[in-house]
This record gives sequence, structure tokens and C-alpha cells, in this order.
Amino acid sequence: MTQWNAQFTQLIRKSHPALWGNWTLSGEVSPGAIGILDPSNGTFKRIAVGIPDLSIESFITKSVSASWDIMSNNVLRTDMSLELDAEVTDPDSGVTGSAGMEIVWTFGSEGSMLSRFVVESESMLNDLDVVAATHMEWLVSRASQSGMGSGTGSGTDTDVGIAQGFGIITSVLYASSGLNVGSMASDNTFSIKGSASAVKKMVGEVKGKGSYSSASSSKSVAKQLWPAESGSLAEFSAPVAYTFASFDGKLLLPRWITHISAYRLIISNNNGGTYIVHATLRYDTPRGKIAVSSSVSGGLSTSFDDIPLDATNLDLELAFVAGPGSNHRLQWRNPRGQWIGGVRNVGLSGVWPGQTYAVDVEAGI
Repeated sequence: MTQWNAQFTQLIRKSHPALWGNWTLSGEVSPGAIGILDPSNGTFKRIAVGIPDLSIESFITKSVSASWDIMSNNVLRTDMSLELDAEVTDPDSGVTGSAGMEIVWTFGSEGSMLSRFVVESESMLNDLDVVAATHMEWLVSRASQSGMGSGTGSGTDTDVGIAQGFGIITSVLYASSGLNVGSMASDNTFSIKGSASAVKKMVGEVKGKGSYSSASSSKSVAKQLWPAESGSLAEFSAPVAYTFASFDGKLLLPRWITHISAYRLIISNNNGGTYIVHATLRYDTPRGKIAVSSSVSGGLSTSFDDIPLDATNLDLELAFVAGPGSNHRLQWRNPRGQWIGGVRNVGLSGVWPGQTYAVDVEAGI
């Protein structure tokens, strides 16, 4: 059985590495919602609509004008103009006519999917650090009641915390119309048809709220259309994707996507480089300053493992032996907000006696 939301999330993360997909467009996904997120499939179980006593000022909503277009590699699209059997009205514009359009997607294999939406806004929880710290006692209590507490359970402030996977939805992307479709068979097709202007709005090619007059498939599909009913407009926006913050004890982990026990920094000198590089990593922790060193030759890699989750002010110094302009430095103030998934990669290159390079792969710098 295809895990549609897990696959949807993986496709999204090719361009948005911190987002979770909401394949079913579940209304439980809302900014500030408290619950449990299963990282294996992205299923969110809401425990509370939000933290008590948060005001409207705790949230920021901004307009977003974007077309959301995600497809598996073996999905093809065909557009066809057609004369409809009867006049059809575009519910958004009120224009009636027989000029119609049909969009047909062909799925090459079982499990192929497409997602096409008109993203119109993003709603975010503001001042996450302050909100979490101010309401930590309440959050710990709800986590414990949900079986997601951590620590010895002695009831003291230092022993009781929150297990990773319990947390807060911090932002949500909303769409005015669109569709998620997954093929449950190979050599399958799915199509929508209707007024040309309405169908183009449905897939984000013309501004406005989209709709369709009919939808069909040649074989079984898993689908979520918005609006859900043909010939109508959606009454409200659908939550398509979101970000989530969890905790390790009482340590806030923004943009959480998986369980992590420590951070890892991987340094790869296998990009054709010939220099030997001495690497020194320094960082701060509540227990004091830490410094660790390693060396790596051309064609090899090294890593700094077991970097604690509460590490801050990371400073990586890279010395290329006998290289021109041989020292490079990369810095990260707080990996909890930057190292999504807990791993960071640094790529080294340079052929003696030429220029040397050190690239923060995830940041592209």
C-alpha cells in the first residue's frame, strides 16, 4: 500500500527541505496546532487546536501568489480544447459558454503522483521561541498526557520534558484550489474538464478560484480535489503543506523533520581535490566550550559526530596544507534553526598549487 503522504513529502522536499505534506488536505493542520507527528509517514495527530491564551497578534498571515506544481518523473500532461455538450458557467467569473478544456495526466506506474495548487497565503506562528518558553509547563503537561513525555517522570522541572515528535505546527501554506492525485495502477489516466477559464484557474495558470465540471480516471486513483464538489468554488482555503517544531526535553527544535540525538558535520574532500586539509570545529554549550580536530586527504571524507543539540556558535576552520589563500572558515550560529535533519555537509576542492574551495553544501555558499 502506497504511503501517499510520505511520498508527497519527499517530492516537496526536493525544493522545500523543511516542509511536511498534507496529502489529504486535513483541516487538523493549522498554525499553532499542538500534536504528534510521525516522521515515518508525516501523519499529524492533533492534540489541541492551540496553546491557550494566544492572541491573534501571535500569528502572521502573508499573501503568496504562487503556482504549486509537483509531479513524479513518469507523469505526463496533455491539454485539449473541446466544445462542451452544454453551456457551462465558470463559478468564479460568472461567464457562461460552451468553450471548454480538458487536462489529462498519464501515470506511467503505480504510485506515481501529481500535486497542483494555487497557493495564496502562508500563516505563521510568530515569536516561536518566546511562545514555547512561556508555555513550557503546559506543553510538558500535554505531552505527558499524550504519552510523549521524556525523562524520569519524577515530576521535577529538570527531569520531565517532551519527546521528539510532539510539538507545534509553526506555519501552513494555504491554497484556493487545486488537486492531489496518486495512481493506484500502472498505465493510468486522470482528467478534469470544464470551462476553459475555470480549469486553468484550478491548476494555477489563470488568476482566480478554480473549479471543474467533471473528473474521471481510467483506473483507480487516490485523489483530493479542492473544491471537492464539481461546479462549485471552495468556501475556504485548503492547507497543503506545513512546518513543525518539536522538542528534545525542553530544548526547542525548529523545522523538525526527523528524530535526532546529535548533530553531524560531514567534510568531504572527494571532489577531485588533492590538498590535505586540517579541520578544527569549535562551539559553545551550556557546559562550556568545545574544540575538536580532524584531517582529511584528497578523495576521502571525515566527520564530526555527536555534536550536542544545544550547541551554538559553531566555527569551522579549514586549513589547506601549502595552498594559496589556504584558510577557509564557515560559521553557524545555531544548528537547531539551520541544520535540517541534523546533518550538514561541507564540500572541499582544489588541485595543488591552484585555488582552494570550501562550500556549505546545503546553503550553497
